[in-house]
Amino acid sequence: MINVILSNQTYMQLAFVSCLILALLTLPLRDIISIGFFDISDLFVSLMISVFIGFMINEGMPGDNYLSVGLFMLVVITVVTGVVLLNIFVIIPFRSRSENSSATSIRQLEGKEGTVSISITADGVGEVLVYTGFTKINKMAKIYESGNETIAFIEQGTNVLIMDVKDSILYVIPYTNSIQATNKQDPTWNAKQKK
Repeated sequence: MINVILSNQTYMQLAFVSCLILALLTLPLRDIISIGFFDISDLFVSLMISVFIGFMINEGMPGDNYLSVGLFMLVVITVVTGVVLLNIFVIIPFRSRSENSSATSIRQLEGKEGTVSISITADGVGEVLVYTGFTKINKMAKIYESGNETIAFIEQGTNVLIMDVKDSILYVIPYTNSIQATNKQDPTWNAKQKK
């Protein structure tokens, strides 16, 4: 069967189109039918690339010499290995990085510091700028209500601590960390002693 497909250019073209269609149809099944770094659509993409390479090899061969099954299997193994390595070293690391910056990771902002970019009133909503890695995120924010202390207003430019995240809204309180507190104190090492 493979000999017949490899010896006929029309069958090679049909095999290429079939693998392309199957690769597109199996895209929704990627997460279901997968082996960690290789899924069902990767298999059809690999076969499609292999058939294309086989077609190009057949075009370059003079006369009735066609691609042998052994050479075609070598091409398939090489392409599958290339796709697996591409998944391991390129696609999976980029996918994990993109998931870290997506909206699904908003819960990870709890406990982080931010700066108020739009003032927050007791019954209103403001905005907080949070630095996460190399990116800045602007999110709506409200004042966090704790049982013992009520805050009526947080002005723009105030450093805040994110206490909770609900419905994509950050609940914050004013916060000064120890490094900022140290920076605000006047240095005493070079002060003149009073007599």
